[in-house]
Amino acid sequence: MKLLVPKTAAIVVTTAAAMFAVPAMASAAPMHAAAKHPSKVSVSASPRVSFAGTRVKLSATVSSANPKPTGSVTFWWGRHKLCSTRLVNRSGHCYTSFHTAGNYGVRGVYSGDTKHATATGKVTVVSRKAGTNTSISVTSLAPTAGTPVTINAGISSHSPLAATGTVRFTAGSTLLCSVLVSKGAAHCTHAFAAGSYTVTATYLGDGAHAASHNTSGTIKVHAAPKNATTTTITGANPNPDDPGATATITVTVTSATGTPTGTVAVAATGADAGLKGDSCTATLSGGTGTCQVTPAADTFGDITFVATYGGDATHNGSKSGNFTLHVPAPTTTTVTFAKDTLTADVANPVGNNISGSAGGTGTVTFSIGGVDIAGCADVPLVFTPNAGQSGPGAIGTNAATCAYTPTAAGTVTATYSGDNENQKSTGTVGVTA
Repeated sequence: MKLLVPKTAAIVVTTAAAMFAVPAMASAAPMHAAAKHPSKVSVSASPRVSFAGTRVKLSATVSSANPKPTGSVTFWWGRHKLCSTRLVNRSGHCYTSFHTAGNYGVRGVYSGDTKHATATGKVTVVSRKAGTNTSISVTSLAPTAGTPVTINAGISSHSPLAATGTVRFTAGSTLLCSVLVSKGAAHCTHAFAAGSYTVTATYLGDGAHAASHNTSGTIKVHAAPKNATTTTITGANPNPDDPGATATITVTVTSATGTPTGTVAVAATGADAGLKGDSCTATLSGGTGTCQVTPAADTFGDITFVATYGGDATHNGSKSGNFTLHVPAPTTTTVTFAKDTLTADVANPVGNNISGSAGGTGTVTFSIGGVDIAGCADVPLVFTPNAGQSGPGAIGTNAATCAYTPTAAGTVTATYSGDNENQKSTGTVGVTA
């Protein structure tokens, strides 16, 4: 017997099934993203130990479960990014360099991908200073004093970096120059005094290069030839000069090269050497100088002077020829009056002829009350030699006479004018009418 199901019941079942299905879908658990696979980074450096500036290859290999990791690795030193690489078959590499010696802790940071977590690996790269060699050369090992000499230093090494820093040039404990290295070289220019020197060039090194030094051969510096000079006493003012009075001596030093500097010693020479007041020192300015001499009061006649220049750094000394300063002899004038005649006797210390006949120019003028007596002005001296004396060098008396008849009592003054060889002098005598 076939069971018949009413249509209304079928709808209910269908409806009930639908009602059952909806709640079942709403209560199903949500789907979560799959967890990323852990990763491990192996980092290496080649070379791991090298000179500063050497190109270093940084390599990284990322290992994980499955599947094969992708992405990139970035290498860091502290906060400094060195380089980056993308992984190919789990590995990658890039290049960097370190310009200063030291130990560098490098981190290789894997960035991860959709299925692999980030990871970090480490390696220590050692950068060392490269040894250096300092060469030294000198433009001349036998220069002349005062002539500039150039000392050259060259810095070489196996480092891929150019050397920087400073080279110190010394001669013993004396610093000649301190020069920065440029293109592997440093140059010092110095003018030495006469003598022997050994120069050391010391490279102080830098962050990538070790220090080094080298020493030159002996530098024998010869004294520079000095220039010849000529010294001349060009004059004295006044000349003639009175005993005890001051005369200014002028000296000149000349040279074919340059203007001499320094001092010139002026002194009496020969029989006059050592006379008191007969020496002085002139300081040159423009090759000329002056100084003053004051012959003693009892010194007279011709005094012979010479000037001696001591030289300077570039000029030899020299000595002048003789120069004569003439000092007239002191005189005394003695006046007498007898038989309406005035007589003036003029004498010098040695009693020489000082009359006009001996080349002198002296005369005597008689005056009273400051007024010349008529006919008694410029009366020439007459020399009377002593017995056995004759010629210009004869010894005797020098007298000037004048006729005079006084009209009243008074004092007559006789004034001897002096000449180149004798000083002036006066004498007096009383007269009555």
